[in-house]
Amino acid sequence: MKTLITLALLLSVAAFAGEKKEQHKMDMSKPGHAMINVPTIQCDNCVKTVTAAVKKVDGVESIKIDLDKKVAHVNFDPKKVKLADIEKAIAASGYDANNVKRNKKAHDALSPCCQSKR
Repeated sequence: MKTLITLALLLSVAAFAGEKKEQHKMDMSKPGHAMINVPTIQCDNCVKTVTAAVKKVDGVESIKIDLDKKVAHVNFDPKKVKLADIEKAIAASGYDANNVKRNKKAHDALSPCCQSKR
């Protein structure tokens, strides 16, 4: 009986954990959130430059960049700004953003450590 209760408890916890994970996934895909691939960022200076550029875009609420995964998570008001505008701001700062290629002049003006060979 004790084993059966323990098993039931473990299954309940596992089901709850899976539900929370799925909820997190759903929140990430809602309108107003975007995961933007930034494959040419290389260091903390790159992160600072991209963060500053994105924060200047009217309608952007927050940005968090995962340097290891090279992904920017951006929360924004879709009534004020489109994803394409955010991608263009990143590209204008000298970095690739999803399929939008970086501005070469801005890229060449970056610190040498931030200039990607890609």
